[in-house]
Amino acid sequence: MNKKIILVIISILFLLVSSTIPLGASIKIKTSQTDIKNLETINNKQTSNNLPSSFSWQDVNGKNFVTPIRNQSPFSSCETFAIVAAIESMIQIKLNYSFNCDLSEAHLWFNCDPSLEWGSYPDANLQYLRDHGIPDESCWPYPSEKKVYPPNSTCDCWKDRVVKITGWEFLPHDQTSIKEALIEYGPIPTYIFLYQDFMLYLGGIYRHRWGKPIGPHMVTIVGYNDDPGYWIVKNSWGTDWGENGWFRIEYGQSSIESYSILIKDVYGKFPINYVDDDNNIGPWDGTKEHPYMTIQEGIDNSYSGYTVVVNNGTYYENIIINKTLYLKGEDKQNTIIDGNGLTNVVNITAKNVELSGFTIQNSGTGIYNAGISVTSKYLRQDSKASILDNIIKDNQVGVKIYTGSSNTIKENNIQNNSVGIYLMMTLNNLIKDNNIQKNEENGIQTEWCVQTSIIRNQIIDNKNYGIFLQGSSNNNIIKNCNTIKNNSVGIYLLFSDKNLISGNNFIKNQKHAAFTDSHLNKWRRNHWDDHEKMLPKIIKGKIGKNEITWLNFDWLPSKNPC
Repeated sequence: MNKKIILVIISILFLLVSSTIPLGASIKIKTSQTDIKNLETINNKQTSNNLPSSFSWQDVNGKNFVTPIRNQSPFSSCETFAIVAAIESMIQIKLNYSFNCDLSEAHLWFNCDPSLEWGSYPDANLQYLRDHGIPDESCWPYPSEKKVYPPNSTCDCWKDRVVKITGWEFLPHDQTSIKEALIEYGPIPTYIFLYQDFMLYLGGIYRHRWGKPIGPHMVTIVGYNDDPGYWIVKNSWGTDWGENGWFRIEYGQSSIESYSILIKDVYGKFPINYVDDDNNIGPWDGTKEHPYMTIQEGIDNSYSGYTVVVNNGTYYENIIINKTLYLKGEDKQNTIIDGNGLTNVVNITAKNVELSGFTIQNSGTGIYNAGISVTSKYLRQDSKASILDNIIKDNQVGVKIYTGSSNTIKENNIQNNSVGIYLMMTLNNLIKDNNIQKNEENGIQTEWCVQTSIIRNQIIDNKNYGIFLQGSSNNNIIKNCNTIKNNSVGIYLLFSDKNLISGNNFIKNQKHAAFTDSHLNKWRRNHWDDHEKMLPKIIKGKIGKNEITWLNFDWLPSKNPC
């Protein structure tokens, strides 16, 4: 048989197969129910002659307007995830502010008559978004058990917190139209047709090379690059797949330009509130135009999972964060929370709070009063607070974590407190890349704290101990270029065992290290500025009631600082 005839037959068979195979969603187009218009009706579009050669919503003048990778498992909900990914980015683009907008895919999917086997119609998702809208993620968190949930599983107040779309259009099947819509409106949901080789994609620019057809799958285009010619695409299979959840695909591959959707606009109750102390005459509704006057009002009027953005100013408050929130200051030098010398400045009692971009100062002078206090209801219960990129100064304790675990303290400037960081009855914390200096007593102090990692901090000019581990602070890791400098004692271990001190710089401390009744600690490859010999570094300590002199060794000290 003629080879051309064979190729024609194969092509026809392929088209027949691709129209019938389901995967998370077969392509379910109800054109008679959809208002399909041509992109030519859209005004103010760029022409192909002035399109940039590359573009991505991941980096627009240094801002990333794309939300993190999600995971649609265990449901076949790719259409919902792709459409919601576009809407989340459109909200951030509209506000010109990236805040990890997170909407409820569960609410949308289960209100669109889905099938556990093949998914839902994109038209149904879009029509529901236009007519009813979608609330934030905390209203109906995405479930992990695979079953059909009734639509009323959502929160009772969902109608008060929805985002809607004004409409949508299907784009022409060409690259220029998709690029124009992408730049003008935001990310573009689109179908691709999957083959077996796509399931094994690890990175690079995908081009179909082998394997049987599997079926269609909806994803979100967020960018492109004409050199050498590929789309930048967000998937919904978690970060373990592809390029941390993303993939690049060659223009024209896997029918990626054949079924693309433009979402026109978004409006409604975005999951964000604003605070500005300059708005002293009102009105106050938390919008960018009418922000709340105090931070506590912004918190109290937010739902769990919201972001509260605080504009520059000095806020004399002692705030309580009792729900999951992202609290973000405009500029850490000029967005100041001052505790008026009363108790804790910021008191975090909820899980998964993120606090960033503030100067936090002037706590009370009680022994445990703190700039930031993190507590949990139960002993060593995960609180998962993230304290990032703040200036924390002039407090009794800079950051105090009591009982709550799995917290992150990162990239902060913690100075001029009595104690910089104090951890008590907690585990699995990360203290990384902080500047901890000029504290009146200790830089980092722990008590009954285990499995905490102290990494790459500058711990300098603290009057007593740079790091003080006491009271069964066991199995902690102090490693990777902590610079411990100009303290009275660099590190002191008291009744604390099995800690690893590795790869740090001990410089110009009055005494670099000491221990009392602490056993099985390991010292490895640290740099000691008072030790130049090619011999082990001796660390002297005391054990027992009679304070017998005991020795630890750094057997292979580093000659040069890291």
